[in-house]
Amino acid sequence: MRVRALRWPAILTCGLLAGCSQITLLRTRELREVGEKVDSVRTAVAEVQKSIDDLSLKQGGVSSQMRADLTSMLTDLRNQISRLHNDIDATQRRLGDLGQRLDRLEQRKIVVSGGSATPTDSGSTGASAGTAPSVKVVDGLDLERLFGQAREDYIKARYDLAYQGFKTVYERDVGGSYKEQALYWMAECMWKSDRQDDALELYQRVLNEFPNGDKMCSARFKMGLIYNDKQDNLRRNNAWSQLIDACPQSNEANRARDMMHP
Repeated sequence: MRVRALRWPAILTCGLLAGCSQITLLRTRELREVGEKVDSVRTAVAEVQKSIDDLSLKQGGVSSQMRADLTSMLTDLRNQISRLHNDIDATQRRLGDLGQRLDRLEQRKIVVSGGSATPTDSGSTGASAGTAPSVKVVDGLDLERLFGQAREDYIKARYDLAYQGFKTVYERDVGGSYKEQALYWMAECMWKSDRQDDALELYQRVLNEFPNGDKMCSARFKMGLIYNDKQDNLRRNNAWSQLIDACPQSNEANRARDMMHP
């Protein structure tokens, strides 16, 4: 019975990895096709150049019109090579993004509850022979989907729903991949709902929990905007002065300077 229980996570894990491998294979094939196009265009350029050389040898030189036409053709071919190189660069960037997604997938885990053979009072195992183990996904497997749904609710001005979605992501994100973003967008939901004091508290938590995070500059700027709405210029200037010190070259700092000194 123990062997039957262990097949479930293996099947699920293989399914995830098979999907990831298929995506990687498609991206690799795309990169290979672009490389083949580059080789083909280079061959064409070489053939045109050889034709020019052959004509020059046979005729003792070519007419200015023919030379201009051939030069134009070579320029077009070189432009094609440049565009294909750009395609290769774009494909490599997409492969890099895919690699990051695969790294996130590797952090997701699947557990089986009730799958182990647990002795009972009668000496039999806890799972009967005809009962499959119950499988559940550890919190974190669907965080990306939950975060995306919360963002969609926010965009559609369903701020209460969005707040709950971001709060769920924040509480379940053990690994911390979405925690800062979720906390920041919880604050945004409170601000959009005209709950300024709650928003201030959440923005301050962003600064406390992630002092060097990606949302640090934005959180300081939003706190200054709230104090500005409250006509509390002292706290506004304090928040924005800290913003300018911490993020002097940011767009938020530039906007803060303009609003402090109109």
